[in-house]
Amino acid sequence: MKKIIDFKKEKDSKKNWANTSESLKKKLDIQKSIVFRLQIFGLVMVLGLAGVLTRFYYVQIVRQDYYQTRLENYTQRLYYVSSPRGEIVDRNGEVLTSNQEQLLITYLPPLNLSESTKWELAEKFALSFDIDVESMSLNQQKDAFLHYYYEQAFSLLSIEDQERINENQLNKNEATTLLKETLQEEDLTLLNDNQKAIWIVKAAMDVPSGGRPKPIKERASKEEVAYLMEHMDVYPGFDVQVSWERSYPYEHVLRTVLGSVTTQTQGVPAESLLSYLALDYARNDIVGRSGLELQYQELLKGSRSVYNLSYDETGAGQLDNIMLGEKGLNLVTSFDINWQLHAEEVIKRILSEEKDNPFRKYLDTINFVMMDVKTGDVLIMTSITRTDDGFIYDPLSTITKAMPIGSAVKGAVVYMGLKEGVVQPNEIIIDQPIKLRATPEKSSSVNLGPVNDLLALSRSSNVYMFFVAMRLGGARYVYDGPLNVDVSTFQLMRNYFSQFGLGTYTQIDLPNEQTGFQGTTTQGGLLLDYAIGQYDNYTAMQMAQYATTIASNGKRIAPRIVTAATSTSNNHTAFVNDVNIISKLDDMDALSRVQQGFRLCVSDHYCRAHLGNLQTPFAAKTGTAEVTLIDDGEVVYPPHTTLVGYGPYNQPEVAFSCQAPNASNDRTLSNICLQISAEILNYKYD
Repeated sequence: MKKIIDFKKEKDSKKNWANTSESLKKKLDIQKSIVFRLQIFGLVMVLGLAGVLTRFYYVQIVRQDYYQTRLENYTQRLYYVSSPRGEIVDRNGEVLTSNQEQLLITYLPPLNLSESTKWELAEKFALSFDIDVESMSLNQQKDAFLHYYYEQAFSLLSIEDQERINENQLNKNEATTLLKETLQEEDLTLLNDNQKAIWIVKAAMDVPSGGRPKPIKERASKEEVAYLMEHMDVYPGFDVQVSWERSYPYEHVLRTVLGSVTTQTQGVPAESLLSYLALDYARNDIVGRSGLELQYQELLKGSRSVYNLSYDETGAGQLDNIMLGEKGLNLVTSFDINWQLHAEEVIKRILSEEKDNPFRKYLDTINFVMMDVKTGDVLIMTSITRTDDGFIYDPLSTITKAMPIGSAVKGAVVYMGLKEGVVQPNEIIIDQPIKLRATPEKSSSVNLGPVNDLLALSRSSNVYMFFVAMRLGGARYVYDGPLNVDVSTFQLMRNYFSQFGLGTYTQIDLPNEQTGFQGTTTQGGLLLDYAIGQYDNYTAMQMAQYATTIASNGKRIAPRIVTAATSTSNNHTAFVNDVNIISKLDDMDALSRVQQGFRLCVSDHYCRAHLGNLQTPFAAKTGTAEVTLIDDGEVVYPPHTTLVGYGPYNQPEVAFSCQAPNASNDRTLSNICLQISAEILNYKYD
C-alpha cells in the first residue's frame, strides 16, 4: 500500500523547527558578526583618518620650512656666476698675475622669443656695437656662408653629391660637413663684415648656457655701455655686467709658466668640455688653458655666486641672489721676481753684446734655471732668444726642449763607476787618445796624461769616462781593435743617470714636461759618446735637478713652482705643496768624490773663469757638446756649451744649470755660461 505523504503536516513541522532556540541563536551570531565587522571597519577608518591628519599636520606645520625649500629647489632655475680667480705671487708677495675689471655685455633670452626676432636683435646689435670680425675662425666663416649663401655653396658640390643630399641619403650634419669641406677660403669673400658681425652675435646668443646670461661682447667701452643702458627697450635681454680678465704687472716675465685662461666668450675648451661639465662647470666658465693657470685650476677658480632666475610678466629675466661666491685662492710661487729680472737683464745684455761677434755667429738662445737645494723651489727659470726684432721669452723651454749637454754629465759617470767598483778613488788612468777599429781616434780636448777621478772631473777627461763605460760593458780595450760591449750597459747607465734626474721626469708641478731624447742604437762607440754627454739629450730643468742632487748629498728633489695657496679673505694657508724627495743616492763616499771634483773645477781648473772670482765658494762642471748645422749649404760645427753648479760649497743653498746652444764657432772661446752664471749669482752672493 502506497505511503501517503502529508505535505501540509511536513510544512508545519519545518515552520515549527525554524522557531526553535538553535535557529534564533544562529541569526543572532550572524548579526553580531556583521556589527563587529562594521565596528572594525569604522575603527580602521578613524585610525586612517587620524594618520592622514597627523601626516598632514607634520607636513604642513612641523616640516613646512623643509618642504617649502624642497619645492623652491625643484622649481627654481639657478644661475651661477664665476668669482674672480686668485692671484699668483712670488715668494716675497710680489704680484705676478692679478685681475683687472672689464665691462661685459650679456644676453639673457626673454621667454617666447621667435627665431626671426633673435636675428633682428643680432642685426641691430651688430650694427650699433663694435664687433671683432678679424678673430672669426675659418669654420665660423663657413657656417656664416652656409646661412647667407647656401645655394652658392650647394652649387659647388658635384652632381653626385647634390643628388645624395636631395634624395636625403645624407642627414643634416653629414650634408653640412660635406658643404663645409667643399668651401675654399676664396669662396668666403662674398661675406661682408656686417654679415660676419651679425653671425658672431647670433652665434653667441645661441650658445647653450643652462639659462645663464650669455657673454656677447667683452671689454665693452663706456660709450657702448651708456648707449645700451639708454636703449634697453630696443635690446630686450641684453644687459651689462662687471667682469674681469687677467693682468700681468711684469708683462712678459714668466708668462708661459704663469699660463693663460679662456675668456667668457670662449668658455671651456671643446677638447675638455665633457670633463669640465662632469665637474659641474658651465660652458662659458673661465678656466686655465696652460701653465699654472691650468695646473692649479681647482685652487684658482674660487666658488661661484648663485642666483635664482625668474621671469616677470613681460617675459624679461630677473636674477635674485641666493649665495655670494668667494674669490679663488692666491698661489704663492717659489720665484724671486727681482732675481728673475736680474737674470733676464744679464742674459739679454750678453746676447746683445755677442750679436756681432763673428766667433759667436750662431749663438742666439740662453736657458737658465736656479733651484733651492733644500726644497727644490725654482728661484729662476728663463729661456731667452734674440731675434732681429727683439727678444722672445719662453721659460717653458727649460722643461720642454732638450739638447746634448756634453761633459756636464761626468759627475753622474764618476759616481756610477765608483759605485759599481769599475774604478777606485784616486786610481790613475792615462789620458791619451784611444783608437777603435774603423773609427777615428777619441780623446779629450787635450792629452791630460795621468788623471784620477777628481782630475777627470776638474779637467774634464773624456778618456777616463771612456774607460768607465768600457769596464761597465765588460769590454777589454785593444788599440785599433773591436769594441764588444754588453748592450745592457746602455740601460744600466740610464738607470744611474735617472737617479740624478737626467733622462726622466723631474716631476715639476707644470703640465707638458718632456723627458728629452734617448738614442736607440747600441753600438759600442756610442756607449763611449754617451759617457761624455754626446748621445742622449736633457732639458735645463733636468740639469738643475742633477746639480741639486749632488749638492744635497744625494737627495733627488722634485722642482717646485707653487709652495702654498692662501685664502684671499683671511690670508689663511689652505694648501701646502710639500717638499717631494723622489729618491736618494746611497753611496756617500762616491758622491763625496764627485763633490770634490766639482769644487776643484772652480778652484783650480776649467770652471775657474768668472766663478772663481766670486768671494763665495762654488762647485761646478762645464760641458761642450759637438753638433752640426747647415749654413747656406755649408756644414758648420758650433758646439753647445753648458754648465751645472751649486754653492756655497760647504753649505749649499742654490744649484743652477745653464745651456747655450751653438755657443761658438771658435774652440778657443771660454764657456759663456760661466760668465752668465757668475753675473746672475753676483746678485746675491757678492
